[in-house]
Amino acid sequence: MSTIKQCLLKKRKLLLAAVILFGLIFASLYLNRGETTTEKNLSEIPCVLESPSTGDTYLSANTLASLSVQEQNLNEEGASFATLHESVFLVQNSPVTFISQEPRTGIIDYTVQEGDTISSIAASFGISVNTLLWANELKEISIIRPGDVLTVPPITGVICRVKDNQTIGWIANYYDADAKEIIAFNGLNADGNIQIGERLVVPDGRMPTPIAPKITYVAPKSYVTGAGTGKSHNFPYGQCTWYVAQKIIVPWAGHAKSWLSNARAYGRQTGTTARVGSIITTNESWYGHVGYVEAVNGSWVTFSEMNHAGWGIKSVRTLRVDDWRIKGYIYF
Repeated sequence: MSTIKQCLLKKRKLLLAAVILFGLIFASLYLNRGETTTEKNLSEIPCVLESPSTGDTYLSANTLASLSVQEQNLNEEGASFATLHESVFLVQNSPVTFISQEPRTGIIDYTVQEGDTISSIAASFGISVNTLLWANELKEISIIRPGDVLTVPPITGVICRVKDNQTIGWIANYYDADAKEIIAFNGLNADGNIQIGERLVVPDGRMPTPIAPKITYVAPKSYVTGAGTGKSHNFPYGQCTWYVAQKIIVPWAGHAKSWLSNARAYGRQTGTTARVGSIITTNESWYGHVGYVEAVNGSWVTFSEMNHAGWGIKSVRTLRVDDWRIKGYIYF
């Protein structure tokens, strides 16, 4: 009888050892699976970038714009994850942070990353594409490249720099915005007092639509006749210099880029204020460009020209008086 009991005890011990061994093997396999899953999930986390100003790391605008708040289901087995409010899952204790989705009032700079587009950057910061274009003087066809630094307004609207004689009312009217919202957003005094040079954010503001250029055509001619005192210098037909020389007596020669200095040498007055009847000079090409000022309307100057829309083609264009392309004016 004692022999039978001893056999039963041995069998129980062996069975218990087998159960323990099986449990250890199962636990080991489960943990390894968790580590593999974690590594896989970590490898799938999008590109992490570092802010040059704060040193914080964040996702590129292109990556952040493509993430869905509702559809991010990272596997949590074997790893610890933290959920950002209204954002996506992040690995706990990781240095990764996101571009803040909380409301902000400050203007920031953003360095373009690989894969970013104007629309993805705008989406990641919660502003309109036009807002980003206006803030950086870009057009819809403009190309951005990694490393470019873009100014990012805090909300959809316009950034403006206060100039002489401008008031909150004038700015609100010009950008089709609400004066009270401008005062509130920029933390101004209730009277809306502003200083020259102050940079303001205009909530929901829009850049005025410039007057559409009117293009007309002229019959070809060869040259301006005469080249002596009281007559314009000869310039090749079809060029901007030829056209302006038809409107005003131009005694000097040379490409358009040298007209400002040539005019001073001939005793002509020059300056940076647009006046009707003056010659506008721009730096739009290596040779420069000139036109004849037809009208000045507040912040806009309208001028006629040739060889901007095409060789020998006369056109009329309107630019802002503070446009970076304008070099100056020659007065007559």
